[in-house]
Amino acid sequence: MLASTDPPPAAMLRTIVLLLILANLGFFAWSHGYLRAAGLGPTTVGEPQRLRQQIHPERLTIAARTVMPDATPASAPERRASTASIPAAAVSEANPAPPPVGSAPAAAASGAETVKNPVCLQLGPYLTASSAVGAALRAAGFAPVEKQRPLPPQWMVLMGPYPDTDTLKRKLGELQRLGLKDGSYAAVPDRPRYMPGISLGVLSTEAAAQAQLANMQAKGVSSAHVVQRNLDMQATTWVLDGLTEEQAANLHKLGAAALKGKAPEACPGR
Repeated sequence: MLASTDPPPAAMLRTIVLLLILANLGFFAWSHGYLRAAGLGPTTVGEPQRLRQQIHPERLTIAARTVMPDATPASAPERRASTASIPAAAVSEANPAPPPVGSAPAAAASGAETVKNPVCLQLGPYLTASSAVGAALRAAGFAPVEKQRPLPPQWMVLMGPYPDTDTLKRKLGELQRLGLKDGSYAAVPDRPRYMPGISLGVLSTEAAAQAQLANMQAKGVSSAHVVQRNLDMQATTWVLDGLTEEQAANLHKLGAAALKGKAPEACPGR
């Protein structure tokens, strides 16, 4: 029987391990440049190699660093488009045309004339129709100023007020039959709280009113009494100041119906 010529397993393993060690040592020496003297070694990538790989380096320029503003300005076409979108009226307001020569002095003279010769008129006093007159003045384009003042105290010898006008007419007939003089009594015209009623006299003091009451009672009047004629009442005057001559003329044209029988008068002290 022939003997086997294959190497033993242990000897083969030692050979493989030795070859691997030698290969690793060779790779280490090659990769770290220890074999560069023999012309062996990897290609070195460094700054000289990068410089040699550049294409037309002379064409490169280094620009200075600039700080960009917060808001990027619009380009010229955008600025032109933005300007074109602004209405012409806004542009004219921002850049008004210079006034014609001589217009400023003329305007100043006109304004001085308006301030120099204002017209002040007033209407009143009104006791019950002030609201209607004020509405008529505003409807005509005026801006009246309302001024109120309390009426001075007065006393009145009064008959009534009565529940209706029929009673008022009957009482007036009774006074006529008593023989009272015409003008010594009359229906109350402008004191709503005493209407319908009959006034037998208006006096400035209460004592004078009491004397008048006694006089009327002596003539047969039995249902009269003394009251404060202007109690809690105010008179209203409408003042229109700073009017032009044309506005003053228009005010006079409103007529007695709109002004409730009052005519415009000059303001006191004007």
